[in-house]
Formats: sequence, C-alpha cells, structure tokens
Amino acid sequence: MAKLAINGGAPVAPGGLQTRWPIIDDTDRAALLEVLDSGKWCSAGFYYEHPLDSKVAQFEKAWAQWVGAKYAVAVTNGTASLTLALRAAGVEAGDEVIVPAVTFIASATGVILANAIPVFADIVPDTYQIDPDHVESLITPHTRAIMPVHYGGYPADMDRVMEIARKHNLVVVEDCAEAHGTEWRGKRVGSLGHLGSFSHQMGKPLAAGEGGSITTSDDTFARNAYSFGDLGRVPGGGKYDHYIPAGNNRMTEFQGAILLTALARLDHQTETRYQNGEYFAKELDRIGGIPALKRGDPRITKRGYYFYFLRYQPQEWNGLPRETFMAALNAEGIHAGTAHNQPLYKSPLFEDMSFGRTGCPILCPHHGEKIDYSSVHCPVSERVYDTEVVAMGKDFLMDRAAVDTVLAAIQKVKDNLDELK
Repeated sequence: MAKLAINGGAPVAPGGLQTRWPIIDDTDRAALLEVLDSGKWCSAGFYYEHPLDSKVAQFEKAWAQWVGAKYAVAVTNGTASLTLALRAAGVEAGDEVIVPAVTFIASATGVILANAIPVFADIVPDTYQIDPDHVESLITPHTRAIMPVHYGGYPADMDRVMEIARKHNLVVVEDCAEAHGTEWRGKRVGSLGHLGSFSHQMGKPLAAGEGGSITTSDDTFARNAYSFGDLGRVPGGGKYDHYIPAGNNRMTEFQGAILLTALARLDHQTETRYQNGEYFAKELDRIGGIPALKRGDPRITKRGYYFYFLRYQPQEWNGLPRETFMAALNAEGIHAGTAHNQPLYKSPLFEDMSFGRTGCPILCPHHGEKIDYSSVHCPVSERVYDTEVVAMGKDFLMDRAAVDTVLAAIQKVKDNLDELK
C-alpha cells in the first residue's frame, strides 16, 4: 500500500499548511480608522502644520532608526524605491548598474526605469548571492553603481561589495526587498551601502499591501530621493516650488499607519523566523541531501527571511530528479517550487529585447555600445535554477509546529524513495 500522498497515501498536511500573513490585530484597525476619520489621507507635507503629524513622516523617522540609517523616504512600492534610489544617487542615461542574474525582475526593471542599463553578474553557489569576483570583472567606464540583492533574506558579501565600490568610485544601492531585519556584522541591511531599498508589498516581512522605502545616511541622496518622490519638491519647501522633473511617488497615510503598527511587531517576528530557520537548517542536516544555504559565517549576525532556499542534492536521493521531489512534497501539502530563480537574462523582456521602438535605454546613444543579452551566460545561476534550488516561503517559520510538519514531510519522502522509482 502506498505511503506517499503522490501515490494515494495520506498527506502529512491535508489541505496544506494553514499559515497566515500578514498578521494583524486591533492596533492595525485602530490606526486605519484614525486616518480614515482624520480626513487626511495624503502624506504631502503641505497638509500638516507639523511634519510629524503625518503617519508617513512618523514611519519614516521610526524606520530609519530601526534600519540604522539617518533618513528614510517612503514611496509607492519597491520598484519605485529602487528607481528613485538610483536616480537620487545620480544614475542617468548611458550608465551601467551591475545586478545579480538571480533576483526578482524589479531589480533589473528598476535600473531600466532609471534610464540605465542592467549588467548581470553570477551568484555564489552556496549562498545564492551576487558574486563579488564576477562583479569586479564586469566593471567598465560606463559602470555607475552596484546593486547587491539580499536575495531571500540572505545577505550579500557587503565587505567585498563596498571594497569594490570604493576602489572604482561606484555607488552601492542595496536591494533589501526580501531582507527586512537581516544583519551583517551587527548592522541591518539598508544601512551598509550608500542607499537601501525596501518593499512593503503584502507578502513582505513589513507589509502595507503595497509601498516601498529608501534609506540612506547621505544628506544629498536623501534630499534627492525626497524630490524624486514628491514632484520635485524639497523637504520644508513650498507647495508650488518644484526643483527637478519628477513624478508623484508618495505613500498614503493609510500605508504609513499600518507600517507603524506592524513595525512594533517586527523585532519579535524577525527573531521567531530566525530561531526557527536555524532549527530547520540543523534538522535538514540530520535528514541529509537537502541542506539550507551556507551557515556559520560570523559576519551574518541575523537572518531575515522572505524565501527559505534548500539545495537539493539528487545523488543523496538515489538520483531522484528535483522536480519529482518537489511534486512529492507538494502532494504532502508542503508548497515547494523554484520561486523567481530563473536568471533574468532568460526572461522574455531580455531575450526578446523588448525595449520599444527606439530600444532605449538599452540602445541609448549616451552608452554607444551594443548590448546583447542573448550572449550572457552565468553558469552557477543556470545550474542552480535547472537542478538544485527548492524554494519555500517564509510564513511557516512563524510556527515551530509548522516547521516540524515540513521536516516530517521531507523525511517521509526520503524514507519512501522506492515508491518514486
């Protein structure tokens, strides 16, 4: 009689793991009703006698302090925060920005929307983060910035990234969209580079449905980010004083209110996921053949999570293809997939060179050199996507019982490999 659910057996988690995100309570409801009743739903500074009367302004102050930066600028979403951070740092048409090949599409499109050209770097095999050696080999006279992405919540090697940036006089914009609470040498991501960019989309560890934020300790970058986010205005400036061409990327007061209440829970939630993530990694080692990303780097003092990445080793599973393993795990009620691990240069956007009639900014005359993404090849990124990575979401890490259920499902599959021949 079959034991595995994929063959008709009883699943470990019938109906799947019953996790919930976002987690809300009465403080969130009260905060939203306060904004609703106030009639001030817009965060534009000219609506407020005192700047900190705005919920968004209060969030910006609290968030900057939590991250460890001097400033935070709240904007409409995480893609906008990447684009505006780059523009605030002086990235313009013809400039190149080095990004990892493995990340969410917004890391690359954020560069394009800043009129710049994304250049793809490979990843480190045991961390899935941008490879600093490859980054340095890609630098040209057109390179203006490096965008390390703390992918899934695992930190990039910021020592090397910043060393390379200093050596070549480059700006570093951290993409922290999936890494709220991650620490490198005791400092939170978003405070390590020249600017940081966060997403506050509904699934993120600090969520407002949509929304994003830029963090920096540089006075000029902060002023620029504010201006690009608010129609060219400057902090404390007049309602009709506009200094640069810019759109409206302001966050609403409703989002600011919900982020303030959620921020009060973020320390506890981050610590819970971190402790359960460490426990999960140790138990995976006991099962064998499917380790977590590299552990034991003393520079990583805390892990935030958006994805939990597993490194599937088919030789430890009697040669079972990864796809069959994931299908068996999904049948047990445990969702597993490859997330957005396909190298971005294999996306239709880049394969088809879908940059409109003029091809800008990729074919920008300010750059003056041919870009052909079909020739890009990042062997580690491709191998990881094709055969190795197994991705799980962060939410099961909020509950030790859910972690044990996932472990039980993985162990069950391994114990019954003969059913999958």
